[in-house]
Amino acid sequence: MKYFTKTIIHPLFVFLIITALECIPYTADKTIRFSMPHTGDNFRSFDNPTVYYYNGKGKFSYSSQECFFKFGNPPFETNPEDGGVKYIEKRIVDAIPYLGDMCGKQKSAPVYNRIKVPAYKKYLSTNYLLDNFSDISHFTFYTLWALSLMFYLRENKNKSYLTFAICFLGGAMLEFVQLFFIEGRNASFEDEELNCLGAVVGIVLFWILQKMKVIKLTPSS
Repeated sequence: MKYFTKTIIHPLFVFLIITALECIPYTADKTIRFSMPHTGDNFRSFDNPTVYYYNGKGKFSYSSQECFFKFGNPPFETNPEDGGVKYIEKRIVDAIPYLGDMCGKQKSAPVYNRIKVPAYKKYLSTNYLLDNFSDISHFTFYTLWALSLMFYLRENKNKSYLTFAICFLGGAMLEFVQLFFIEGRNASFEDEELNCLGAVVGIVLFWILQKMKVIKLTPSS
């Protein structure tokens, strides 16, 4: 049990968990459909991230992910036949008249033919987790990583600087990997800011725990 505990709080183990989470591909059905969307369809073009809703006369844009899920839509990667987002040729998307924002003050378009997806499928979707818990996970896991690093570097006088530098560089490296090597994932300055904020909170939390004598400054082994 002692070795198990040492393993799960080791900085390398925590970093491996962070790496695994940040390298989950964000997949979706990218089949381009060379036809008009049907009434009630959600659709977008391959080269534009904006998702639209078609009401039979024109398109309404979803202004945010929160707006998209507000209407009971399933996760983005859901098959179009099951209510997911269709990929339509760009020239067709551009030709459809724009009628406004789905969550705008002036217009909230009625949603037709929405296929209900069981809640467990939505909430257990990796893309749903990526869409909704990214900010929380970045902050939380980098706080834990900083705590782990501070503990294992506790005898080093520069442990705070080293911990922050490791978290910063580790986060930047993973953002680089996401940008160039992970399908559907992109680098984000906001994510790196959350990484750094989590690292700072972890460092401060370690000092507080040490002052409270929850963590004792003893030689590492």
